[in-house]
Amino acid sequence: MPYRFKINEPIEKGVRRIAREQLDVALTELGGEHVGPKNVHECRKSLKRLRALMRLVAGSVGDKKARRRIKSLGEIAQLLSARRDQTVMLGTIEKLSRDVAGAAEVFAPLKAGLTGQKAADPETLDPKIAERARLLLLQESKKFARMELGKRGFAALAGGLEASYRQGRKASSYAYEEPTDENFHDLRKAVQWHWRQMSLLAKAWPEEFAVRVDAARELSQLLGDDHDLAILIAAASKSDTMTAEQKEGAVAICRHQQEILRATAEYRAARLFAEKPEAFIGRVAVYWRCSRSLDPRLEVSPVAGQVAAADHDLSAVADATLAAKDKRPVAAKPRLAAKSETSVPSQRRA
Repeated sequence: MPYRFKINEPIEKGVRRIAREQLDVALTELGGEHVGPKNVHECRKSLKRLRALMRLVAGSVGDKKARRRIKSLGEIAQLLSARRDQTVMLGTIEKLSRDVAGAAEVFAPLKAGLTGQKAADPETLDPKIAERARLLLLQESKKFARMELGKRGFAALAGGLEASYRQGRKASSYAYEEPTDENFHDLRKAVQWHWRQMSLLAKAWPEEFAVRVDAARELSQLLGDDHDLAILIAAASKSDTMTAEQKEGAVAICRHQQEILRATAEYRAARLFAEKPEAFIGRVAVYWRCSRSLDPRLEVSPVAGQVAAADHDLSAVADATLAAKDKRPVAAKPRLAAKSETSVPSQRRA
């Protein structure tokens, strides 16, 4: 199932449905006899979607409960990430070797060490880790199934959406005022939350939200490449196999690439978070309210004004009926005949 809310579905029901779908994906990926890197990657993606969902409903679930769920899901993801940095660094070195002259020679000692380490490690996830992660996911499934929201409709999402959007604006400002690796990583996380939350709300206006989803995904990729370079800088700086000259060269190459990526990302981030939070949330709220009347599952008879629904949800039918009435053309008021310039005034009888 797509990772998004349905327009005519109660929000609480939608939260449980989406959480169940993502947890099922994660459990399936870890349920095989051999859990490879692709399975782990897909599982981690589902966990990121679940965390973005929790941030979206945090204002309705309760900030404390939401933080507990987000933390628990993050710990499961961390359990599965033992080999991620190693794989990422090898990929980054490969890319730099293609794009930057002399990079292959500078990073050769580090690459040799990482390649040897990768060859020594098993290709698949440790079965004990996979089983541990599955047990934790099953516990999360029970907690999501019992989750209750304190608000209904878009109000259940507005607080979390605003908090995430505000965080994106602040993270963008901090990153370019003080361009540290940590600040850019925080910006990347905020952009990913926004990307996934826009995916969740996409039914409100698919064409409009598709633009934001694509823009946020592109920006996330740029900031992800920046973070990969930061990981490589940290590894090169601590390497026992690289000379001081090689370390200096490695850091210089990575920093130059980061400058290019950050310059490319700057105005994309500014555009994505251009609106004031109140204006942005107000606009999305209007889209959400209007989308019920635009639901393609509801058909209004142009003759009788009757509504036929794909299901028998009486509330949806009632809403559509009201929408149909609102859309009916207003009967034109009878117009007074204009006086002809050549008409003769009526004569009173004598």
